[in-house]
This record gives sequence, structure tokens and C-alpha cells, in this order.
Amino acid sequence: MTSKIFSLILVFTTGLSFSQNAEPTYFDKKWKETSKENASFYRIKPSKKVGNLVLIEDFYINKTPQFQGYSLQKDENSYVGDIVWYDENGFDTSEYQYYNNSAVPVLTYYYPNGKKRKTIEYKKGRKNGFLIVYHQDGTVLVKGKYLNGKPVEGDFEEVRNWDDYRNNKPEEEAYQEQTDVMVETAPVMVEDYQSGTAKREIKKLIKSKIFWINSKQLAQETWYDIEYDRMNRFKQINYDVAGKVLQTIGQTDFEQYSRNISNGIVYEYYVQNQFAVAIKSKTTYKDGQKSGEEIKYYPNGKIQEFTKYLNGKIVGDEIVYDKNGTVMKKRTYKDGEPFEGNFNENFSGSLIINSNYIKGLKEGEAIVKTDEDSIVAKGIYKNNKPFNGTFVVKTGEDTHELIQVTDFKKNGLQKVFNYHIDNILKTYTCVNDVVNGETVFYDNGIITGKIEYKNDLPYEGKLVEAQKAIIYKKGAIAEEIFYRNKYERTDENNILKSKSFTSGKLAKIIDRSFTIADKVQDSYEGIYKNEQPYSGYFSAELREFNYVNYYEEGIKKYQYSNNYLENLEKYQHPYYDIRSTYKDGKIIDGVEYIKLDRQFISKYWKTGVLQSFDVDLFAMHYFNRFHFELKNNSIEITEFNKKQKGKITREKTGNKYTSQLLIDGKVVMSSASIELNNETPEQTGSIMYYESNQIIKAKILEVKETDDEGRRESDMFYEIFTSTVNSAKTIEENFNSIAEDFSTSKNIEAMFGKGDNADVLTGLRFNESKKPEIGILLLKNSNASYNLKSFFNGKVVEEKKNIDIKNIRQEVKTMNALLEKKMNEDFK
Repeated sequence: MTSKIFSLILVFTTGLSFSQNAEPTYFDKKWKETSKENASFYRIKPSKKVGNLVLIEDFYINKTPQFQGYSLQKDENSYVGDIVWYDENGFDTSEYQYYNNSAVPVLTYYYPNGKKRKTIEYKKGRKNGFLIVYHQDGTVLVKGKYLNGKPVEGDFEEVRNWDDYRNNKPEEEAYQEQTDVMVETAPVMVEDYQSGTAKREIKKLIKSKIFWINSKQLAQETWYDIEYDRMNRFKQINYDVAGKVLQTIGQTDFEQYSRNISNGIVYEYYVQNQFAVAIKSKTTYKDGQKSGEEIKYYPNGKIQEFTKYLNGKIVGDEIVYDKNGTVMKKRTYKDGEPFEGNFNENFSGSLIINSNYIKGLKEGEAIVKTDEDSIVAKGIYKNNKPFNGTFVVKTGEDTHELIQVTDFKKNGLQKVFNYHIDNILKTYTCVNDVVNGETVFYDNGIITGKIEYKNDLPYEGKLVEAQKAIIYKKGAIAEEIFYRNKYERTDENNILKSKSFTSGKLAKIIDRSFTIADKVQDSYEGIYKNEQPYSGYFSAELREFNYVNYYEEGIKKYQYSNNYLENLEKYQHPYYDIRSTYKDGKIIDGVEYIKLDRQFISKYWKTGVLQSFDVDLFAMHYFNRFHFELKNNSIEITEFNKKQKGKITREKTGNKYTSQLLIDGKVVMSSASIELNNETPEQTGSIMYYESNQIIKAKILEVKETDDEGRRESDMFYEIFTSTVNSAKTIEENFNSIAEDFSTSKNIEAMFGKGDNADVLTGLRFNESKKPEIGILLLKNSNASYNLKSFFNGKVVEEKKNIDIKNIRQEVKTMNALLEKKMNEDFK
């Protein structure tokens, strides 16, 4: 059946050429006009003209279609609407949609025999209105509606990125013509095609349909949910030429984001003008990976290639057939890699490597060709290594080389290229695997540097790497030059900074990458002594946040910085308007910056005393700032996101000090240090036991706030207060302790409620009668050992006596495990 359909294409194609009355225009392989005898292509004359447009229809000399599409009469290279190229068999190879800014609102396309194939309505350059695809007998096969370029209702030949239009105008003009449009369609309920899965409501539905050529029978029908401007496939059915269902794929068989088929068979077709002529390939997928058979076919229906996959890897034998069904090649894979036989492997760009494998190793001749079948390298492998000849090899993540090898060693000119072999990055010369001679660097074909190598080392010249160049003189580095971008490396105005060397040692830097408010100038100089900063300006050269240090006679005097939140958009050339002063290697006046994994700390000093500090927290799609300030004998805390204010105070009652946490002026928690020799506390609350420098201490926490939701809203304030504040310390000492914890990442997880404070041992909660309710009581004996007693619902669960301090943690861990078990049982 497939062979008959394929034959019909040639019949209709032939009919077209005989139906033309005027003599065609003939072209050679380079599309220059020529005689019929020397022609490779021809164009129908006269071409159909509509308004200011002309329909170009080109053919191969064998009368097979080569191109169809509209263009402006005044410029045939200015395409309009849908255009399509065909291969020598008449199958679609490339298709694009262009803006239609002409005066023709409806474009009509034709079958090879001249009958009307489809019409498309346009408005303001985009498809707007109806697309209608006709059978050759004139009946409608497909009818769909576009609204400002987007398919919104009905059926379509294909559903692509609806905003994917090409243009013949400057890009900025095209962008001005595009407008965002809100689309409204009637809700459509679609049944769930996957039994046992939850139903999904599809609100905006369109379909794409592929018909078998010269038939009204569907080959493939795909359903799309276009809600929220996304083209999501959720159902697909494939049919054979007789109308038999080959497969039905439902919602859960598509990948969540890409909407590619995750479970099922992917069918590809030989198509002409979007009509299926024959199956080109069918590939089985399971859980998003190739798993099962992949079969490629010739247009006559015969198998071209047969491959089996398991979990995305080729397994066993891959067999290649000729058009008559005779085996041409058989190659064996092992663990998804070539193992035995002759293989064609896709390489960088358009290169294809043909090589032989024996037991997983390359052996014998390997030929590298372009997709146009021209040879670029040919060499012999021995034991999987290049032996003699030319080879293409991968040398880095984005770099490859065309190498010349003699007796396993590089000899002669070698070429380094990026993705495409014509995009040469550099050439160098080797003698017996050693780089000797001239190395030349290129950027888009332009030479950007040359350097002479001696015995594998740079000796004289300019070595270029991306946005950097290194100048060598007599084997020693003389200068490093850093450019603003790699595209203007020959422009002196593009130099960002340069480093000078004396006898190979760093001596001076000239930096143009920043501006200092106190001393505005074109560049800033820094002098090195023994390769260490000695005098002048030196940038920290950090990625996210940068600053400049100023030295005099080897001593750091000032640091220049800025408010990085206000200068995020000026990171390429920062303007530093904050000056901090150093003394004995520490900042005593100004701002000190500390960059950690997930937080950025800014400390504000005055005459060596910390006045305030900011803690900036970073996560995916999250930022928050907490400002801490020592003010009026209290610690004031402001949260940036919630605009919430907290305060930590300290009061003396009798001989004891009590710390308090206030939120928005209201006391919500208090804390006081206690001794470990009394089973009954002086107040209700919870005791927290913690270890510090081999000493166990305790503090009692009393919650004044009973609103759980309010506590959750102020969680950070509570965590800081419970994990860091010590009522035995002064406010200044607590302030500095909090700053130190943030600056060194100490107890950070506990502060954010995401982990346990490393110092905390255990805790115990008391009821209103000051009796132990749940947790572990820890008391110190006169012999410096400890007694432990665990409680649950006010009753003693377990008791251990005379525990040495070094064993406390393990005993607490064991007792807590039993408490957790009882809590779980009680919960059930």
C-alpha cells in the first residue's frame, strides 16, 4: 500500500510539469541561470501573481518539487507566509512561517498538479482568521481558526510555537509589530483516557491532524490544551493507511514539561506538504527513555535500520538493510557503546565519523566527513589510539581538534575548533608530540594573537584566551591583559585591566574596571612587592560582590565599596562611594563585609565598636534582610520582608538578670540563667541545657505569647533569642555574640529553625505548678557528675545517676529515643 502511495507522488509531480505551457527558467547547482542540458533545477513560468506577491514554484530537473512559497515581486528573497523546501524525493525538508505584511490578506497554496491545497487568512502580519486544508477533490480536510497568530479553535496541520514567525525586516521592527493577545475560548470537557487516573479538565482544546496523502484517512491526530498560552499535548492517536488504530496515548504518557511522549511509540513520517506518504521511523519510549525497538524505513516501506534499546542505551545488534531488504551492515553495542563492527557516529557540528570497532576498541581506518559527504580527516587507529593520518578528537567541553599523527605522536600543524570545524580557534605545530613553533589565535577568522613555543612552553608573543591575553618575552610572562569582552580584543579602549611582570614576577596592575568617588580617574594603579600588594589600589576580584583595598607601604589603609543592593545593575563598572578605615588589619571605621554560603553580612563599625549589622539571606527566588542595631541599651532587630520590629532587653531582678524578647513593643518571651542544683525552678517555662567549653549550663525560657500563628510569623526572632542570647552576658556581649554567630556560620541552622544548635543538649518543660511535665531533667552532683531523669506526662520514665560529662550526650540521646517512642504510642 505504501509503495502505491509513493508512486502516486511521482505521477502527480510529473503531471504538473507537462501542464505548464511556458518554457521554464533553468538553473545550475549554484542557482545560476543556464540551459536545460546543464540544469539541476527549473522554475515554472509564468509564476502565479497575487497583488504585490508572486508564488515561486521550483523543481528538481527530475520534475520533483524543490520549493514552494510566496515572495515580494520586487525581491524574490523576501518571503511571505508559509514556505517549504523539498528533497529530491519530493518530501518536506524545511518549513518556515514568515510575517505577511503585504496587501494580500489571504494566501493560497497548491498541490503539485495545480489544485488548491490550502488557504490562510492574515491580519497585521500574522495568521488571523481561518486556515483551510482541502483534499484534491475539493472537500475540506482541516479547518482551524487563528487569533493574532495563535491557533485558538478547530483543527490544524501542525501546532508549533505560535509566536515563531520569521521576517525580512530588521528585528526591532518585527518586535514592534508583535503584540500580546489574550485568548478566550469556550470551555471543553475531555474524558480521561487513562483509566485509574484522576480526571483533568481541559479548558482550551485544538487538534493537529496529519492525513495519508491522496486520502481522507488520518495518519496521526494530536490533542492540545492551549490554556495559559501553552501548547500542551495530552492525547494522540496513530492510524495505518487502512484506518486501523496503531496506538492511543493519554495524558500520563506525556512528559510533564516538555510534553514529549514518555510512554508509547513516536512515529515520524515521510511527508509532502504535511501529508504522510510513508512511515519514516517508529521508536518506543518507556518512562521518557528509548526502550524497545527503533525501526527506520525506506519510503517503499522496507526496513532501513533496526535497533533495540533498553533504558536509553542501545543493546545487542543494530542491523542496516538496503532498499531490497538485504543486510548491509551489522554492528554490535555493549552498555550502549560501539563494540563490534563499522559505525557512523555524529560528532561536533555536521561531522560524521565512520570507524571500525573490535571488542570495544577502535581499530583500522576512520574517516571523518561533513554532512555534505566531503572528507575532512582520514587515519588509522591501533588499539583505540590514533596511529597514522588525520583525526578529529574532542579535547574539552566545547573544544575539538583536527590533528595530524605519525607513529602515535602529533606531528605538523594541528587545528583547534569550537562547535563547527570551520570556526578555528587556534593552530599550533607539534614535533613528536611537543609543541614547537608558532601558535596562531583566531576570532571569527581574524588573527588575534601569535606566540612562539619552545619545548612545549610559551617563549615569545601573545597568547589569547577568551577575554584575556598573555604576553611572553624570552620565555617569561611580561604582561596580562584583560578585556571587557572577547569581541574587541584588538581595541585598546576595550582593555579592562593589565598586569605587568618583571622577571616573571607580578610587579604592577593598571585597573579600569571601577571608579572611586573620592578620587575619580580613568585608571587606578597598584604596585606589588614580592608579588604582594604594596601601594595603591587592588580590587578583590570577587564574583557576586566586589570592593577595592588601598595600601601604603604594604599596609592596608582603606577599603572602598558601595551599597551592593542599590548597585546591582552597575556590577560591570562599580562606583565605590563608601570608604572604610583599617587598623592592624581590621576595619575600625566603616563597613566590613563577610560573604558566606547563604548569607551576606555587612558590619558597621565606629572607632572600633560595632554599631549595627545587616544579615542578607539568599535562596532560590528568595531574599530577606535582618538589621541589628545596638541602641538605648537594647538590641533592635528589623526584618525587611515583613516590616516587623523586635527588641532584646536585659533587666536585673534581685541578684539575677533576665533577658526579654519584645515584638512590636510587646514582651513575648523571657530568659534567665539557672543553676543545675535545684529540681524546682523559680518560674514556669522550659529549661534548655547546653554545653559550652566542657561546662554544662542551663537557662529557663518562658513564653509570654500564646498566639501560635503570631509566633510562626516571628519565628526568626524567637530562634535568635533562644539559641544565642545569654542573660548572664551584657547587652553588648550578646549583640557581639549574635554578630559573631552570623559571621562564622555558627548555629545558623538553629537560628533559622532548620537544625539543632550544636551546643544544645536537651530540654525540659514544666507545668503551671512548676512540676516537670516532659523532657529530661539534668542535675549536677557535688562530685562533678550528673544525674538524669526523663519525664512524660508528668511521670518519671527513666533515671540515670553519676554520669560523667563526656558521656552525657550519648545518655541523653538514648533517653530521648525512649521519650519519642512513648510520644508516638500516645499519638496513636
